[in-house]
Amino acid sequence: MMNTVGVLLSKREWSKLLSQKNKKDEIWHIYAKKGRELDLKIQFFTLVDLSLESLKTQAIELQNNLMIKKETIDIPSIIYNPTMFYKKKNIKKLRELSNHPKIQVLNEHHIIKKNELCALMDSYFDIKIDFDEENDADNTVFTLYVLGQKKLNNKWKSPLMYAKDSSQKLYYLEDSSMDELWEYSQKVLNIIHFYYPGIFEIGIVFSLNSNGFYSLSSTCPISTIVKDIFGWNTKMCEKICKFPFKVAKEILRQKDYHDEISNEYSLAYPQSTELIPSQSEDKMIKHSNDHSINLWIKLKEFQEEEMCLKLPMLPSKLITSDQISLQFGIKEQTCKIDIIESDFRLNRNSFTNPAEVIISSSLLKKLHIPMDLTYQLKISNDKVIIGPTIGLLLGENNQLYSPAYMEKYSDRLMEYEKFGGLVVAFSTRSIDWDEEIAYGMLYDPFLKAWRYDSVPIPAALYRRNFHQNHDRINDLIEMTNKNLFNSHYFKKSDLILLKDEKEIRNHVPATHLLKKIDDFIEFIQDKEKVILKPVSLSRGRGIFILEKNQKQDDGYILYDHQNEFILRHLIPDNKRLEEMLKKLNILNKQYLYQTYIPLLKINNRPLDVRVVMQKYDIKSWKCSGIECRVAGENEVLTNISRGGEAMTLEEVVIGSGINQSYNKIYESIIGLCQKFCYLIDKKDEHYAEFGLDIGLDQEGFPWIIEANIFPSFKGFKEMDYELYLKIRTQPVFYAVHLQGFCVSESEAGSSYETFNKRNSHSYSNNSLPLSAD
Repeated sequence: MMNTVGVLLSKREWSKLLSQKNKKDEIWHIYAKKGRELDLKIQFFTLVDLSLESLKTQAIELQNNLMIKKETIDIPSIIYNPTMFYKKKNIKKLRELSNHPKIQVLNEHHIIKKNELCALMDSYFDIKIDFDEENDADNTVFTLYVLGQKKLNNKWKSPLMYAKDSSQKLYYLEDSSMDELWEYSQKVLNIIHFYYPGIFEIGIVFSLNSNGFYSLSSTCPISTIVKDIFGWNTKMCEKICKFPFKVAKEILRQKDYHDEISNEYSLAYPQSTELIPSQSEDKMIKHSNDHSINLWIKLKEFQEEEMCLKLPMLPSKLITSDQISLQFGIKEQTCKIDIIESDFRLNRNSFTNPAEVIISSSLLKKLHIPMDLTYQLKISNDKVIIGPTIGLLLGENNQLYSPAYMEKYSDRLMEYEKFGGLVVAFSTRSIDWDEEIAYGMLYDPFLKAWRYDSVPIPAALYRRNFHQNHDRINDLIEMTNKNLFNSHYFKKSDLILLKDEKEIRNHVPATHLLKKIDDFIEFIQDKEKVILKPVSLSRGRGIFILEKNQKQDDGYILYDHQNEFILRHLIPDNKRLEEMLKKLNILNKQYLYQTYIPLLKINNRPLDVRVVMQKYDIKSWKCSGIECRVAGENEVLTNISRGGEAMTLEEVVIGSGINQSYNKIYESIIGLCQKFCYLIDKKDEHYAEFGLDIGLDQEGFPWIIEANIFPSFKGFKEMDYELYLKIRTQPVFYAVHLQGFCVSESEAGSSYETFNKRNSHSYSNNSLPLSAD
């Protein structure tokens, strides 16, 4: 049986192909022919006709040299995309398709914007070539094209380099003098792989001026090169068109092998979806009171082949050997340690007055340490750690991630001077796993901006997205010794797993996944009013409220909150209810239903309470902030994004007129949230932040409505900006503490002083510096 590969076309190309205007042996016929040579069935389709919900589409196949339309096919698991899409709705759909766990798209996108390409290349100093300027066009004699096509081992090959003159005439570039051009192109392509791993084919475009110098101009899509070559050299065109199907064939071969192994594994070791108590909590990094010291440092390089680190004079008992282990991120290296004479004063050490640490060029290169940052250095038990190193773990839409995109994270780092070190944002797809290097955006604290850079995988990772490959996440959890926090996406449906926990079961509304319509109808008959929520959406999207119609036996009223205006559907009976749920796509998606809690109101507007719970160390959860979200006029949903208003808990307790004190309600809410967090800590995941939505019923009894792993802080931002910044900063502080580093008590304060206060009982006079005031 032949394997199937899909090829994405524009709607225009699809229509031409269907009408047979695309003649035999033209480009799409070549694609079909080359696929068939590899025993692959090629199916052509468009984004317009494709359904992501059913994973079906219309398609065209080549049969007996005729293009035959298939009304409905299953979307192939491998899709080759040689087409540039320009409409936003098509680009969005392509991204959704690329993120689907069952589908792999070769060429998720095709070009890199020139300004992003410039910034990317400028970050890598070993690649030295000029970019052409807009006013250089008149001086351009030839435009040079280098085609890069990527194999599954991430190695690039170039089947073709050619030139165009001003009259668009084409010339081969085969001279040995072009070796330099290919060598440079390879460096560019290797970087492109890490930052844009979804690109498998791309053209690197250069300008050659009248003086014989070339400069980098831009990138171009594979379609541009194929159009150039088609009709000029058919044999070369066929070679280029066959390449992506060779890659697809290899992916399918690996997939078959992987599925075979997975099936054997699943038969031998059945997997459970239940939350399991942790057996490895003792493996988490904990702060110790062993003799150790933290310093603020600045690195200085000296040229030396030997792995060597030179420190200022420190307490002699901290280092007992002339060989130590030096760690940066997750990378470690044994090196020689020397002590240098200096006028360094330990008790004056601060972010603004760091000690100078001299590091050999070989050691610097081995550990891949950026030199322009101020770090902390921790010495403990003949081990030296430079840090902290903090990673913001992004999703898999690499084409989106740029320094401009990262600006929204900058307010998390406004107190950078309190902890220093390295902060980098990256995707799991942008990792060189052999070298343990992450390619991403590094925060520059002096420019207060982000730049492209590559660094070792950080020692602590703050997960900011859950659309990632599960195996890569597990690898990072192991590599960081479980210091990847927010490790699991706590979905609305996960509350179901907590319904029998005695600590909180009386505070969790009855919650069920919508699987059987009969069970759902029985539930609504019993509860009379329920709320329907999509498992994977937030901010009030996709919510419905269903209640029995008191004026009609067997009837229901369904309130649709998906749009700006609430739609009310009158449903006469159970059969029509099922039909309506199908029509609204509720039965085709993952939905849960819950008992509807009649919420406390202020001025006839329902409210709930958003409680931000964050970790301050590995065992300590604290409430970082509380806001009450009061629904907008004529609304029943409290989301700020739907017009809700943020108020303080004290304001709503007084305004609601409830016959309970503020202190009693506050204590009941915090007590419930603490129980939830400590219960979660018993599970085999690592969490450090929750936004708990607490519903107060009309008697003031607290209910856990939702537990959000990515809570929105929009209300806090409007209500108390200083508190908002503290909440935003706390996960970064937690990442610092996980590594045993310090957060100074004042801006640019002394790391030594802070650490010494925390551990003063473990120090003696022998711990004082040998050079004192």
